[in-house]
Order: sequence, then structure tokens, then C-alpha cells
Amino acid sequence: MNIPRFASAASKLLRAALPKAEPATGDRARGLATIERAILARSRRRRLQWAGAVVASAAAVCLLVGAGRLLSARPEAGTLVSINVSPAGRGAALRAGDRAEALPERAELASGQRIETPFDGGASLRLSTGTSMDLSGSTSFRVDSQGKTERFSLQQGELSAHVAKLSVGQRFIIATPDAEVEVRGTRFRVRVLNSAQACGAGVRTRLEVTEGLVEVRALGATSNVAAGQHWPSDCEEADATRAVATPLEPQRAAADPNASVLPGHARVSAVTPPSAVPGPPTHSSVEHASELAQQNDLFAEGVALHRQGDVVGALRAYHRMIVRFPGSPLAENAFVERIRLLASIGDPRARAEAERYIELYPRGFALKEAKRLADAP
Repeated sequence: MNIPRFASAASKLLRAALPKAEPATGDRARGLATIERAILARSRRRRLQWAGAVVASAAAVCLLVGAGRLLSARPEAGTLVSINVSPAGRGAALRAGDRAEALPERAELASGQRIETPFDGGASLRLSTGTSMDLSGSTSFRVDSQGKTERFSLQQGELSAHVAKLSVGQRFIIATPDAEVEVRGTRFRVRVLNSAQACGAGVRTRLEVTEGLVEVRALGATSNVAAGQHWPSDCEEADATRAVATPLEPQRAAADPNASVLPGHARVSAVTPPSAVPGPPTHSSVEHASELAQQNDLFAEGVALHRQGDVVGALRAYHRMIVRFPGSPLAENAFVERIRLLASIGDPRARAEAERYIELYPRGFALKEAKRLADAP
């Protein structure tokens, strides 16, 4: 302890480790003991500091891992599809859980929210992907997810959709109570009937594709439905939409095949031209005349129901006419009447059908009217 360097170091150590310790003077044993206690105290302090650093590091690692998991569970920026909705017709209700309120003029939907429309109501949905959907009356529709997989539920009612082309990894699915419809870019209409029918193995879902290809999964099987087709294939479209009773007026109108149904409307006639040479009717000519009569009857039924104020029945009659006889000269007239009826009740499907009319009839007699409706805000 006589070496000044060691004495100075011991003094510093004592002051740092044992600030209250008295300097040991004249007692070698006490001095050594004091220094030993100081060394042990510093060693314990360093061990505590090291342990604290380890614990802090472990906690930081846990926080980073947890944050990473949380971020990975959340949708990546840019993948969340925004959905804007506005009411049509007599409006709609926006429901979230047990709460329901009138759908405002413009709103943004989130997952879990539901749109419910009254009999004479409707709603139009526009997605940030470019996809559009129109809900008709008496429809219950819910948003299930809006990330890379866009999934929706149609519990009842009807919707028409124009799905924009999806990018790699994206999916667009509409689930019904007994089927699942998935598309990649197309136009289609899907309905859920109130009750099961004898056809289609009893499923309540009905699908009609007007453009592209749609995959349907139901009853443990997968079916591809192309443009111009409907599903289930064994269900006649007319069966699902047949009016309760056939009015008498169409029957009277059908008695005179040359009579015009309504001013400005064409009527298909099966009467033989006077210049034709008379001869015995062939099987094909009788069959053709039968088809013409059915076309006339369907169109006349739509006109009669419209006059009676049965807009829904008229829409169904015109639709059956278009589906069963797409090549008929009356098909364009039926298409135009549907557009006008839908527009008159504020149904959002009017715009979609106007756009479809422009595609099918680029030189149609109602082209200007359809363009005004398609371009309306």
C-alpha cells in the first residue's frame, strides 16, 4: 500500500463503491478488507447492469416480433379496396350489427356492413378497382372482406355486377346461401329466390352471365358458366320469374298476329306474304310459327302488365322474352322497355342495361336515349 499508484486507485475505488466508508489509516488488515468489499460491490453492480441490459434487449426483441406479426396481419397499404355506395329508387338501409340507419346519399362501406333495400329501393356500389354492382329491391347484401380477396354475401334479392379485370392474386367472390360465385372480369346477374324450385337440385341461387366466364361452386361440384348461359342449366329462366297469372289482354292481342301491340313497337308476324305460292305447311314452318307466337305473347304480356301498373311483372316478362329469344326482332324492343321501366323507378340496373344495350345494338333505335342514361351522373 506504500506505492502511490495503487494507493490512488484504491482510494478512487473506495469513494466510488463505498462512499460512506472511512479511509483506513494505520491498519493494514482493515484497509485490505475495505478494498475487498469495494471490489465485490463493484462486481455486483456490473453484474446487475449486464443483467438489466440483457432483459431490456429481450424485451425489445419481443416488441419487434409482436409488431412484425401485427403488421403482417394488417392489409398492406394499397391492397384495401374502397367501396362507395349510394341509394337508388326509394333508398336503402345501412346496417352494422344490430344498428340500422337510412343509407346517406354517399357512404363508404366497410367489412361487416350490410345493405338492405326495400321492395322499391336499390343501391349502387362503386369499387376503387373499377368494379360496379347494382342492388335491386328486396335485397340483403353484405361486405365480408375487401383486401386481395373481395368477398361479398347475397342473402336474398338480386344484384348485377360488372367486375373489372383483376390482377394476379386478386379474387372476387359472391357467396349465396347455397352457392359461391367467383369471377375474374365479367358481367353477370345473380339472384337468390325466396324458395327452392324443383329444378337445379333445389338450389335457390340463379346466375345469368352476359360477358366473360363465371365459376360456380355448389352441391360439391364446380361449373363454368359462359356468356349467354345461365345456371343451373336445367332451370328455365321463365320458371323462376313467371307471373302469378297471365293477363287476358296478351291473349286477345295474340289472336291478331298482324296487330301492333303498342304504337312504335314492332310485332313479329307469321302470316304468309300474298306473293308466296300456297302449299301444305311443313313441320319447320309450323315450328317457326309457334316460336313467333310465343315471342308475340311474351312481349304482349310485358306491355299488358306495364299498362296495369305491374312494373315488376312487366320487367320479368320482357326479361323472359330476351333470354328465350335473343335473336328475335322483338328482343331489342323488350330490351328498351326494360331500360325505360328500370329508369322510371330509379332502379340502378337501368344504367347497366343501357350500357349493355349500346354494346349489343350500336345502331339501335334507342341509342341516344341509352347513351344519356349511361352517361348520367
